[in-house]
Amino acid sequence: MELARPQSGFSSGVAGWAIASNFAFGVVGMVLIGWALEYFFWPRASPWILIGFACAGLLGGGHRFVKEAMAANRRYAKPKR
Repeated sequence: MELARPQSGFSSGVAGWAIASNFAFGVVGMVLIGWALEYFFWPRASPWILIGFACAGLLGGGHRFVKEAMAANRRYAKPKR
């Protein structure tokens, strides 16, 4: 099912900010999980769990960012004539 095109540039801007904030919150969330695991469960492994979860957050968030950005580009791009 094809989504309707927005009437203004405002909704495409909001979609762009939503995609970018998903990336940022994903990275921050993974860093917080890594910090909590180090602090409460495995303090001797410092800083490797935090670094590992930060890398996982960057890779996962980056993959999701590219995937959603490409989908948004297809959705909001003007058709070629």
